[in-house]
Amino acid sequence: MRPNSQECYLERMKVNDHFSITFETAGKIPIEFYITDSHNAHIFSMPLSGEGHHSYISTSEGRHAYCFRNGMSQEVVVNFNPHGPEEETYLVGHDATPAEQEVRKLSHNVEEVRDHFEFMLFRNEIHDQSVSDTQRRMFHWAILQTMVLAG
Repeated sequence: MRPNSQECYLERMKVNDHFSITFETAGKIPIEFYITDSHNAHIFSMPLSGEGHHSYISTSEGRHAYCFRNGMSQEVVVNFNPHGPEEETYLVGHDATPAEQEVRKLSHNVEEVRDHFEFMLFRNEIHDQSVSDTQRRMFHWAILQTMVLAG
């Protein structure tokens, strides 16, 4: 996200639909997160957090929004995983046997682990790039010092 910006995403919900979301920022940089219902009323707000999780059951029909606001003067990378009504309906599966329900839950958990692993890989790439840049700067500084001392 750009500095001092906001990004919102929409989810079409019916009454009693379940929705959950998990988010994390690279470097745990604090951002504001909030959810609004179809009447633009705030359902949930989490000011200045680098990570979070929230789930709720819709009390109104229409488009619900979940938004991230970056009030910082630097760019922020936000990784988030929303789980909408379709996925939740799949997990509940009223006509499924207990074994099928457990397989669905396991599949859901594996997907969450995969999402988190992808974020960890991304975070690792950022840290590797930062380490490489720092080492390069230190090398150039050492060369400059050697030239000045030998000068």
